[in-house]
Amino acid sequence: MSRLFEAEVFVRVVEDGSLTAAARRLEMTTSYVSKLMTRLEERLGARLLIRTTRKLSLTETGRAYFERCTEVIRGLEEAEQLAADLQQAPRGTLRLTVPNAFGSLFALGVLSEFKARFPELSLELVFLDRQVDLIGEGFDVGLRIGELGDERLIARRLASTDRIVLASPRYLERAGTPREPEALGEHECLRYAYHAAPGRWKVQGPRGVVEVDVTGHMVANHGSMLVEAAAQGLGLVFVPVLLAAAELRAGRLRRVLPAWHWPLGLFAVYPPTPRVPAKTRALVDFLVERMREPPWAGLTG
Repeated sequence: MSRLFEAEVFVRVVEDGSLTAAARRLEMTTSYVSKLMTRLEERLGARLLIRTTRKLSLTETGRAYFERCTEVIRGLEEAEQLAADLQQAPRGTLRLTVPNAFGSLFALGVLSEFKARFPELSLELVFLDRQVDLIGEGFDVGLRIGELGDERLIARRLASTDRIVLASPRYLERAGTPREPEALGEHECLRYAYHAAPGRWKVQGPRGVVEVDVTGHMVANHGSMLVEAAAQGLGLVFVPVLLAAAELRAGRLRRVLPAWHWPLGLFAVYPPTPRVPAKTRALVDFLVERMREPPWAGLTG
């Protein structure tokens, strides 16, 4: 007799509160269920159930055995569901929120490849830089750079990047090159509106972490617009290197304070569920695979 089968029958008996109710659910005879419980107790050498004509209750040993058996059976059910999900191609609509600049620079190309791999899946893309309430607003997945926000969310790191200080050659010729983080306060700084503190830049380097108050005549809520403003000589910008990869390679921007940066991660986040939907798992696994060598790799070495 399978030990797992005996354990499953035992759990059903406890959950249903009687041998008869469990037998009905399992489509067995009550006498057969009773015989199984007797065999189980004999095999374990311990009494698990206290049976009377009116009531069925657990012994202390029975309660401990029930709790562990419940965990095992739940795990088996999840494994079976996972196996079933893996046999099914992702279908339906997947709602994804992506930061504006990252979406236009990198995500659209990657998501086009993903769509080609899973043609039966529809994508609904929402480009937003604000912290989206994934659960409240009904999103399946969000891509986030840096701060993750809601601690309830499950997060998988896709890649690493750095927030670095950049300026155009034209600006540096006109205003000079800052040599230490404290000198940033003397420069025209282009600030990102969705930073927790747009007027305070935090960098990490040879002297540890340094925070500097910065000022300037431009604040914007779009990272790519700030990068372009910097490339046109309007000031210094402090952005993830992934947003300025093209400008760095073309020489339109130069790195300032090369010994200083702020480390960030690119994450896929999604709501916690007992079983991750096949469409969510497919997208996150694809992004992990695709971002093993991110397009901005090597730019901050």
